[in-house]
Amino acid sequence: MLDRKPWKIWEAVLLISPFILAVAFAHLAAQHTTGASTPPEFSLNQFLLNSAIFVAYAACATGILMSKYDLNLDLTLGFKTGPLTELLPVAFLIGFAVVPFMLILQMACIHIFQKLNIPIEAQESIRTLQSIDSPLEVAVFSIMPVLQAPLVEETLFRGILFPALRSALPRWLAFLIPALLFAVVHANLLSVVPLFVFALLLTWQYEKTGNILCPMLTHASFNLCNILIATGVIPLDKLFSES
Repeated sequence: MLDRKPWKIWEAVLLISPFILAVAFAHLAAQHTTGASTPPEFSLNQFLLNSAIFVAYAACATGILMSKYDLNLDLTLGFKTGPLTELLPVAFLIGFAVVPFMLILQMACIHIFQKLNIPIEAQESIRTLQSIDSPLEVAVFSIMPVLQAPLVEETLFRGILFPALRSALPRWLAFLIPALLFAVVHANLLSVVPLFVFALLLTWQYEKTGNILCPMLTHASFNLCNILIATGVIPLDKLFSES
């Protein structure tokens, strides 16, 4: 069970809101300049700068809580809870294992969208990734979903927001709110349901282990698997066509 954390809900919301607003504004700016169906043009320098800013912000948010409540990093987020040699490899494998279930959910959403004549559009990051020709740029761009996103999003949504909600609200609401924010912040209607379900899994992991590294690793391996599918390393289309 996750240890009770001393910070309040308003403090958690205050710390994660700049991240949510920054991501929302970035999505709106990208759609305004390139159009909804056109992938944004990839800029390596801008990408590295944005990644550094988001990681630095997550570190500052954690540092604020540590300083205010005189906590160390382990007490704030949890890094030493449980047998790491058993927890971490399992957490990494879970990220790959849940991909088929998330794909099934996404296929169900596609079917519903088609029935309702709702436009179907892949996530902006996937469209950008598929538009990059340089293997080096693909490798660098993959840093965001595999390293930066799990580090920043798990720190903010699971490490900071969830404990505050868990100590003050019913358990189901503490699970629901971070998962919903996590799904919505990716700004893709098709992915809302799969990402919401995935976020519930990540929150459950953190609650059970008390170790933020577990959802971070599951998140990282999940994104890595999706990158391998998007770039054709895992030939999903061929696998389905041959079956």
